Parts: sequence; structure tokens; C-alpha cells
Amino acid sequence: MRKGVTVVELMVGLIIMSIVMTGLYRAFSTSRQTAADIMANHTINDELDRTLLRITDDIRESNIIVPGYPAAVEPMEVSTLSTSKDNKLKFEKYLYDYTKDPTELAAGEVNYTKNEITYYLEPEDEEDPNSPWTLQRSMLPFNKLKQPENSQASVYTILRGIRECVFYRLNDENTSGGGNVYIRLKLTRTDADDESKKYSNEITISVKERGANPE
Repeated sequence: MRKGVTVVELMVGLIIMSIVMTGLYRAFSTSRQTAADIMANHTINDELDRTLLRITDDIRESNIIVPGYPAAVEPMEVSTLSTSKDNKLKFEKYLYDYTKDPTELAAGEVNYTKNEITYYLEPEDEEDPNSPWTLQRSMLPFNKLKQPENSQASVYTILRGIRECVFYRLNDENTSGGGNVYIRLKLTRTDADDESKKYSNEITISVKERGANPE
């Protein structure tokens, strides 16, 4: 009866084991990378949803959209719109003081204050024509004399890494969706070397202006 194994048998066993371990490692690495890709894609989707929901709530709480912000375009021009520093969304929120009798107000005084909200975009790198964009939100309060309170103005960043963001309205208010504010927002992953493998998501929404100018 033979005892033990030969050197050849031992080497064959080691080779088989190394092949199996290599296959398991590759399968594990692929699964881990796939899971990381899924999480990164979900992050983009979540950021899109969160940002659009924030803007939607802001618009619905407003009283008026400032004329020209955003500009109205013809339906056939929508596809030609691109991200620009001049493309802005601006609206006003009024806060009424119901404790005051409007007939007893001083000259030039009103029974409300207001906040002027502006969404605008800035390139992350001014020197790079392909630079992603950053979405900013500014707020400028006005007092009861309709004067801006510049010392209380604020600006903060809503979202970075934007590939495309466009605000617009349609020129014909009699058409479906006319008069609504449209927002087109696109995010793209930047961590993939292969351009064809970069995950992108683009969403376009419309929001109805609800409020009215108190004057």
C-alpha cells in the first residue's frame, strides 16, 4: 500500500487549487464592482430627485415668477437650449403681517415682507469649456418699505457636478403646459474612464405657478 502523495500529485493539486481560487477572486471582484456601480448610479438618481423636489417645493410656495426668469421660448427651440450663466429661475415669496390694518400703514409701507429667490448656475472651472456646473440658490429679503436687506442676503450650493441644467417656459400659454416652469436636469458619473460606460440620468419636469402678486 502506497503512503502519502508524490511531488507530481502535490503540484497538480496546487495548480487546481490556484485555478479555483483565481476564479473565486475574479467573481468576488466583479460582484463588488457591480455593487459599487449600482450604488453610484443610485446616488445620481437620488440627487436628481432631491434637487428637483427642492426646486418644485420652492416654486409652489412662491407668489410670482419674476417675468423673464426663466425666459419663454418656442416649443421647437427647447431642444437647442443649453446650460448658461444667464439662464436663471427667479421668484418671490410674500410673508404677510395680518396683525396690521392696511389702512393704518405709513406712507410707502406695505403689510408684508418678501424674499426674492434665484436659482443660477456657475461652471466649476471657468477655464474648461467642458466643466460641470454648480447650482446655486440665493435669497434676498425685502422689508415692509420694499427695500432690499442686502446684509441678510444668503447664497448656498444646491448641487455640484451638473452636466446640464436648463430653466425655461413655453411661449404659448394656451398650449398644454404653457405658463409652467420647466426644468431639465442631467447628471453623469465622472468616475469611469470609458466615456461609453458613464452612467447618466436626465429628467425634465414642469411646475405650475400657484400664487399671485399681492398688488
